[in-house]
Amino acid sequence: MVARIEGEVAIRTPAEENRQQKRLLDEEPDLAGIKTLCSNHWELPFTPVELRKLAEVGDRDQGSKGSAEYRAHELSRRLGAKKLSEIVRRANSGESARSLAQELGVANSALTRMLREEGVSVRKSKVTAEDEQALARAYDAGNTIAELEKSFKLSHGAVLRALHRTGVEMRAKAPRRKS
Repeated sequence: MVARIEGEVAIRTPAEENRQQKRLLDEEPDLAGIKTLCSNHWELPFTPVELRKLAEVGDRDQGSKGSAEYRAHELSRRLGAKKLSEIVRRANSGESARSLAQELGVANSALTRMLREEGVSVRKSKVTAEDEQALARAYDAGNTIAELEKSFKLSHGAVLRALHRTGVEMRAKAPRRKS
């Protein structure tokens, strides 16, 4: 490891470096010692006082305002009122949260949480007995799991569970292609 010492370069062994870092952690638990704790000893563009100021919460020009309250990046706020009401209407009419999330380009869990906060009853769509039998027939006819997912608009897990409930004997997995 190489360390700067007042413009000169000194070589330290890793054991010496570890001792130095432990000593600095014991003596200087504040951010001023971070420059010497960095594994790359480049010159940082700010002084220890500026480092402390960066670590403070609040407006840096007006001084510290104490601890800031954590606020999640609310999806409803990002979407806006008009889009939110349209999504809620579509979810209430029976459109799946998964398809809505895919369309919006957001995580399914984030959209589901937002819909529940808006009072929408979000539930898993259940595969009916007729659909289970149709899945089993299509799988026995040679369709792959991926094809069944697309044609029935179900998740991978829902297709597998439905096939297992019907007692279908699963085919062997195809070998993975080498990239």
